[in-house]
Amino acid sequence: MASKEKPMNLFAELINTLRTAADQNIATQSQVLESWSRYLPGVSQGSPSWLAPIRQLHAGWADAVVTLARSQQEVIDRQFDTAIKSFEAVWTGAKQASAAATASAVAEPVAKIEEKTVAEPPQVNGSKAQPTMGVKGDMNIAQRVAVVTGAASGIGASVAKDLAQRGARAVVMVDLNDAVNETAKQINKEVGRDVADAIVGDTSDAEFRARVFDDAASRHGLVRICVPAAGITRDALSVRVDKETGQASVYPIEDFRKVTEVNLIAPIYWAMEMVARVAEDRRRRGLKKWEPTEEMEGTVVFLGSVSSQGNKGQISYAVAKAGLEGGAATLMKEAIFHGVRCAIIHPGFTDTPMARALGDEFLEKYVLPFTQLRRLIRPEEIADAVCFMVSNSAVSGELWADAGWHPPA
Repeated sequence: MASKEKPMNLFAELINTLRTAADQNIATQSQVLESWSRYLPGVSQGSPSWLAPIRQLHAGWADAVVTLARSQQEVIDRQFDTAIKSFEAVWTGAKQASAAATASAVAEPVAKIEEKTVAEPPQVNGSKAQPTMGVKGDMNIAQRVAVVTGAASGIGASVAKDLAQRGARAVVMVDLNDAVNETAKQINKEVGRDVADAIVGDTSDAEFRARVFDDAASRHGLVRICVPAAGITRDALSVRVDKETGQASVYPIEDFRKVTEVNLIAPIYWAMEMVARVAEDRRRRGLKKWEPTEEMEGTVVFLGSVSSQGNKGQISYAVAKAGLEGGAATLMKEAIFHGVRCAIIHPGFTDTPMARALGDEFLEKYVLPFTQLRRLIRPEEIADAVCFMVSNSAVSGELWADAGWHPPA
């Protein structure tokens, strides 16, 4: 304790030294003025009468200067006292912060053990609000559990990797393609810890969705980040006329239903699943409507598309993404009651298996000429934008990451 008090003592000694010097300076000024006042009457005896007004003027001036000097002394005293009190307050705060940091360091191993045995993250100071804000630049990501669908490749895989690198406690990677297992292993290898957890299944299956959230909660904790990125395309013109027969055919309704089921209905229900579980958790903790004084409970980021504004040959995909935009806007208004933010990002043409399936000729003729960057967007660029939307609580609504996509009419 004595070593911690040393800076305080040194500062007090410095202030007192300055105070003493100021006292001596004021005393010296007073002595000079008083000596001068005594001297003038002595030399004025027998002196010409014209010295009388000077003596009177000087006497008043000397008194005023002495009074001013004393006032200066009082001001200096108050300033020194304020400085000492301010430093004492800062020093006390520093000691308290140091003590808190020491206590946190001691408690850290215990917290890590608890993470393996309980589903929920530990609370801080008895607060019922979600305690973790994350490290600087990664608010709402560090030590949180995330679910990413469509995570075997493309944007989903990049988002899962980025979340893992930014300190997520666990990233549950979901995909119908069993390649997601290898993708998860690669992420764990690159990150240097077992953070990615792969699960193979159909995202449009309600029972499978519930099992994913149940398993994540029991193994890692309540899911608080959801990025439903799974998607498919069945591109074709809405109406096609046979050149030989002249007969017209419309887009297959089976394909339309499948695309909207995977790209619209499933993402909305994955988001609602997370929001519902967060709402139940809040109710168990005695909380109802989320308040701004609380930390965010969770975040949903939907994967929209520039095709939501319409795109030739993508009637089903465009409808699904436009509908997703409306769903995100609605959940944004509803889910905040439970402390969950909802947003949607609209990527342009991104270098993924889905885009490459269009063929190089199509991309060179119909995509790149109308993209300002003159290239496909990299998946990690979209992932970075998604993580930005997750991490920053001030970000809501829509974000267009289209690389300057401006298609012709």
